[in-house]
Parts: sequence; C-alpha cells; structure tokens
Amino acid sequence: MRSNGPIVVGVDGSAGSAVAVAWGAQAAAQHRAPLRLAHVVDPVADYGPGVTEPLTSTDYARLEGHGRWVLDTAAEEARIAVRALHDIEISTELVHEPVGPALLDRTGGARMMVVGTRGRGTVQRALLGSVSAALARRARCPVVVVREGAPLTAEARKKLIVVGVDGTEISEPAIEAALHEASARGVPLLALHVWTGVELPSVSAELAVDTEKQIVLAESLAGWQERFPDVEIRREIVTDRPERSLLERSGQAQLLVVGSRGRGGFAGMLFGSTSQALLLSVACPIMIVRDVSMAVRFLPD
Repeated sequence: MRSNGPIVVGVDGSAGSAVAVAWGAQAAAQHRAPLRLAHVVDPVADYGPGVTEPLTSTDYARLEGHGRWVLDTAAEEARIAVRALHDIEISTELVHEPVGPALLDRTGGARMMVVGTRGRGTVQRALLGSVSAALARRARCPVVVVREGAPLTAEARKKLIVVGVDGTEISEPAIEAALHEASARGVPLLALHVWTGVELPSVSAELAVDTEKQIVLAESLAGWQERFPDVEIRREIVTDRPERSLLERSGQAQLLVVGSRGRGGFAGMLFGSTSQALLLSVACPIMIVRDVSMAVRFLPD
C-alpha cells in the first residue's frame, strides 16, 4: 500500500456499487488522494455462465459501451459525493480480464481497494465468492467493503473509527491503517480487544485475567499515540464472540478496521460463514488489512 497511491473502486453500475463509489470519493477527498474507478468487462456476468456461443464483435461493442456508461455515471456520482469536501482527481479504467486478477492487480500501489456488497455480476461475486477470499488474503493494500445503504452523510462522517485488536503483531497494520483513517477524518479511534480466553471462577483468577487483558491491549497500542498525537485513542476490552462485539460496535462507527489474519478472536474471522455474516451485516463499511509480514508501511499523509 502506498499512502500517496490512488483509492481504487470496483464499479458495476449497481446500487451497491454507487454507494462504494461515493464512499471511495469521500475517502479520496479526506486523504487528498486521486480516485480511480475500474469497471471489468465480464461476458459471463452479462450473459450468464451457461453461454456457449462465442460472442460477436457486436456483443463486445455493447459490453464496452455499457462499461463506458457505467464509468461515466460513477464519475459523476463521485463528483456529487465530494461537493461539500474537496475537489479530487478522478480517472476511469475499462478492464478486459477476469474479475479476480483485475481487482488484485489494481491493489498494487493503491492506498485502498473499495467494493460494494450487493452489486450484480462481477462485484457481487468478488465479495461473496472465491474472489473475496483472494482479495483479503492477497491484496497488496487494504480492502474496504461498503454495504448498500451505508450512511454517507456529514453526521456519519463524525462517528469514530473502530479497530479490532487481538494482541499479536498481525494487528499492527490494522491499527496503523485505522489511525491514518481517524487522523484524516479528525475523529477518535476505539481500539477494541475481544478476550476469548476461558475465565476461571475464583476472584484471584479473574483479577489475573483482567490484568492480562489490560497488558495485551496496552502493548498492542504502545507507541502509536506518539506517532498520531492528533488522534484520541479510546480503549475497550470485552469478553464475547468477536463477530458479535464487532457488529455491535459497528453501529456507532463510520468504519470498522480488522486484520485479515490473527490468533484468538480474529483468527480466520474473514473466511467462511462468519466472514460472510460480518460482511453482509456490519452496519458501517469494513476495512480488511493484511498481516504485518506482507504489509507495506504507511508514510505520513
């Protein structure tokens, strides 16, 4: 991920895609970053997986014409979304390749990749099928999933950012990304540590566990306040199922940030049935940040 790279949005002309475009445009304005809108020309999405006859040049011309219309419409939606913020540089790209490689390729050098949740065709499969796992596991920048109906008002932009902390090194890229988002928006950050250990019944055991929780969270956040003195960092520890805690906090947040891997509460959360439920149910956009071994360090905005 590059802090001066573009914010890339996958668009397909659906209502869910339009919300992702508006969110991505606002994020670009907040970060003073360029916005790149990418539309994948995908015959299977338009004609269905059962198509057997080769497509004609007329068919491809129709798909390309529709794609250019989708991009032009998305660019206008982006300009409308940032009228009350800052002007941004907007570029569009019509892509002729399978959707998975197309989206993954465009994560290289990008600040973030943004996609919607209820798009038809390409983006829908990207979120709900194998491509979603590929993005979360292999993307070279954070991936933001914006559900259809996510609030994008000025009031919503005043809400805090929530980051899931699991006490491992793998949380660090997510913490860092969340701090950059909070700093760019001028809002507080809530660091949520979900404790999933077994609680012992004795009072002394409970005190020991409580102390351990506090230490884990303190160690995870050590040094970050000095790097981001403009961000108010709030801390919370809960004993609960991670997905339930995150879903509850997402109602008071403008963005939920989680790592793509981790131990305990967040291990494997973004893959399988739990990830599907979280992506489709979370009340605010969710940012998925890869583990520290593959993440590229941010530079100050």
